[in-house]
Amino acid sequence: MHTHLLPSSLLLIAVALLPHQLISALPPPPLPISPKLPGHHVPFRELSTCPNLSHRKNPKSAKDVRPDDFKVVMALGDSITAGLLARGTRDERTSSTHEQTPFPNLLTIAEFRGLSYPIGYDTDAITIPRILEHYVGERNISGVSRGQHPPTSCLGTGPGGPGVGAGTILGSRMGGVCTPRPAEDGLNAAVSGSVSGNLMAQVKDYLLPRIAELGLKDEDWKYVNLGIGANDICAFCLTPNATDIALSGTPQQFAADIRDAVNVLREHVPNMIVNIIGLFRVSAIYKLTLTDPYCQPPLLPLPHLALECSCALLPGPAGDFTRGKMDDLGEAYDEAVLQVIKEWEEEDDPTFGALWQPGTVVDLANYPITALSPIDCFHPSEQAHQRVAAGFWNRMTMSLEAKYLPIEWEDEVYVRCLEENDRVPVGMVTESASRYLSGR
Repeated sequence: MHTHLLPSSLLLIAVALLPHQLISALPPPPLPISPKLPGHHVPFRELSTCPNLSHRKNPKSAKDVRPDDFKVVMALGDSITAGLLARGTRDERTSSTHEQTPFPNLLTIAEFRGLSYPIGYDTDAITIPRILEHYVGERNISGVSRGQHPPTSCLGTGPGGPGVGAGTILGSRMGGVCTPRPAEDGLNAAVSGSVSGNLMAQVKDYLLPRIAELGLKDEDWKYVNLGIGANDICAFCLTPNATDIALSGTPQQFAADIRDAVNVLREHVPNMIVNIIGLFRVSAIYKLTLTDPYCQPPLLPLPHLALECSCALLPGPAGDFTRGKMDDLGEAYDEAVLQVIKEWEEEDDPTFGALWQPGTVVDLANYPITALSPIDCFHPSEQAHQRVAAGFWNRMTMSLEAKYLPIEWEDEVYVRCLEENDRVPVGMVTESASRYLSGR
């Protein structure tokens, strides 16, 4: 038995309240010994056995919100939130002559919006809205996404456009013009290929017009899932992560992009809780796929086809170096975002709250190969979306320390039943720092 240690990102927030000269003297605080989350967990298929909760009026404060108070779901992000390649078969990587090809059939490339872990609503999906449905009813959730379609097309993918184009690298913060598909996407504004600099366009060009069309009630509480950063660390893995200048790809600019986009959304959407997902450790995909024959393209003398993220998939010493840089930059991104959340907590706005869910709990290094899309061995599969949805739901009302417990891959997806006294932990970063400093 051993003691798990909190990541340095949490320690950073705690020691921010101390004189600088004392920082180096503090050891990281321990996590609970048991890796299990508190509460009663049931298989998703038995969710109906969870006890019903008493009816509540809309809370007047973000600190009093329970997950079943959410009536609207929204999402900002990249291809993960878009559900890109979440479903498919390995047969779809074969040509008409039944020989495996190193490239996926273009006809199989689709975004499975209805399977997306934070906002999907297909009948057979396991997602946060599908779990929430047990408590609020099918007709009482707005914003969900359904079905599938080809990746959202955007004009302006060069300078200033979505994704990692010249405009992103040169520092343009503008977005491209994307073709909206509100019938399928609902309030899922995610665009495959997005980096943090594209979040503002997702808010202004997609979410705000759709929200106006829906005529949402101000008093209803809205859940916003924000997951971004995989493309950033893939594109900018060699960017210095310690600089006072907010250049594209730096932690400072990454956090500023999130802060600015969320603040614009706050101006138009009262009663909102945003759950910010920390960086997944994309670098772990290299070892996970290295020994799987399917993930090794035929006719090519490489263990991986490093097209989607060369920083993660390069072989040899060069790849070891870039993967290490990715992990360092991801941790620096997390630390910068935690500082933004702490600033929001200091505002003490009763109509807004920001939660933090570490992405490192998605323990890719210890997951089976089925956690990845069978189409490209890179994006999360439907099975991964299911487990991430349940894992994030199970941690939604937990303390910051418990949120760092890894999501274990189990054959069946287990969901935590809500309890009467559950509340989303708005203010958790500041409170965790205070507990650490007081020795509790």
